[in-house]
Amino acid sequence: MLRRRSARIGLVLLTLIAGVALFAPWLTHLDPFALTGGPLAPPSAQHLMGTDALGRDVFSGLAWGARTSLFVAISVSTLTMLCGLAVGVMSGYAGGWVDDLLTGVTALLQVIPRFFLVIVAVALAGPGLDRLIITLGLTSWPVLARVVRNDIVALQQMDFVIAAQASGASRARVIWRSLLPHVMPSATVVIGLLLGQILLLEASLGFLGLGDPGTMSWGLIAARAHEFTRVAWWLPLFPGLAICLTVVGINLLVDAYASSRRHC
Repeated sequence: MLRRRSARIGLVLLTLIAGVALFAPWLTHLDPFALTGGPLAPPSAQHLMGTDALGRDVFSGLAWGARTSLFVAISVSTLTMLCGLAVGVMSGYAGGWVDDLLTGVTALLQVIPRFFLVIVAVALAGPGLDRLIITLGLTSWPVLARVVRNDIVALQQMDFVIAAQASGASRARVIWRSLLPHVMPSATVVIGLLLGQILLLEASLGFLGLGDPGTMSWGLIAARAHEFTRVAWWLPLFPGLAICLTVVGINLLVDAYASSRRHC
């Protein structure tokens, strides 16, 4: 019962955030970069979440920023899934020196502090959503690769995999038909957990000024709020709340899914 309730809460939160992102052009007619009001105006009927120091509407920024943040999170998760599955399957199925090499590379990337690695990579690559997505994707796959690799190694000892190999099935067929279907549930849980981390990373990079300055995002809104926290409480509150609710929604759904898999 508790698991179902958590899943429903998570689904409601994510549906709300996704709805705001999808219908942003209809929810607000204001340009998020346009100066549409007085500076640091508190929430009112005209500006539901107030304005920032330059007079830009905070609600418009949050609505359009939801599009950017969710697009980055989904794109990075897709790239992470492709890289993590490829490395994990190749490492676990091939074994030998291939396994040793890929496991070593994975361990090396995990030892390096990820946040600082991302900061250096983004700083060198320069601003831009495409470079941000590629950088986050290429630094987020090691955890998934290790989980997939361990699952593949364990699955190769199962009777149905041995039977498929004995019947003359090709490696590609064994991986695609016998191994991947059993790996995907664990991979989905890992990706779900990484999704929340990616959102926080994207927001942190935007806060540090390493995001795309030409694209509205939650991190960019938070970055321009920190100097006015004492005089304009709404500036840090609303972007922080949006990030928090999204991460909580993702974690609730992932936890419910993982619990249902354990009880299957």
